[in-house]
Amino acid sequence: MFLRHLINPKPSTIIFFVFFCIIFACIPLFQYDINSIYQNTKINSFLILIISIALPFLISMGLNNMIYEKNILKKENLLISFIFILISCAFTNNIKVWTTTFLLLFLFNNLLKSYQKELPFSQFYNASLILAVISFIFPNAICLILLLIINGINYSNLNLRIGTTIILGFITPYLFYFIFSFLLNSSITMPDFFNFQNTEFSSINMWHHSKKIWIIILICISLLSFLELFTWLYKKSMKSRRTFMTIIWFFIICFITSLYSKSEYFYFMFLPLSVILGNYFVYTKNRLIANVLFLLLVISSIYYKYMIGFNV
Repeated sequence: MFLRHLINPKPSTIIFFVFFCIIFACIPLFQYDINSIYQNTKINSFLILIISIALPFLISMGLNNMIYEKNILKKENLLISFIFILISCAFTNNIKVWTTTFLLLFLFNNLLKSYQKELPFSQFYNASLILAVISFIFPNAICLILLLIINGINYSNLNLRIGTTIILGFITPYLFYFIFSFLLNSSITMPDFFNFQNTEFSSINMWHHSKKIWIIILICISLLSFLELFTWLYKKSMKSRRTFMTIIWFFIICFITSLYSKSEYFYFMFLPLSVILGNYFVYTKNRLIANVLFLLLVISSIYYKYMIGFNV
């Protein structure tokens, strides 16, 4: 049905996906003015609309290609890209989040490149350097330093020198920041690390029904996807098993950090979640249920996007 067109996709499917990304980003404009949805005090609303199409598209395609090229999912597909666009429907006007997630994609890529490398110094240095840059924008993202350590343990290449490399990579951007601040005689403002606060869920009753439906469907699909993954994980190749453990920890760290941070942090967990959901839709044996769930996700995401004025 629907899913088979996104597995081993034809060129026409890719063209359809491009048009879908454009239309999906423009759905709120069917009933709201562009300045009310994509408003910004510094950037033109039309430019933000273009960025809201381009950056999520690049992130989704980059993630999709990375997972396939690294042989994590052996079947070529567009599902991961499609899922990422759908589950990120709640974010319509946040350039900081899109830019940071784009950087996070490079961090993740460096971690995957460290597999079966005896001396993956450049990969861990680059990953920690990117994380340091991200921490300037989202300070609580420093928690992802745990992901670097877990990935090193998972891929069996963590040692004292790798640990030192991670530290050096992380302090490099801050060293440049201190030097330029000193030369320019400007004040030094450090990010407010570990500034945690409980996410407020007291307003759940005030949520629009489109948001409630979307979240319920996403949670149900996520639970089935994790169950499917843990059920069949032992049958995957060694590389896939270890990489999926990194992806699971990636999701866990982002999810816990999001619960005690601003809602913007939830966007970061969509990277690993898209891979986990994509694995379910590609490999599950019950194709009827998978197609029904995917259709529900598409419909609820489009409806949520259309009613975004009630959900922001």
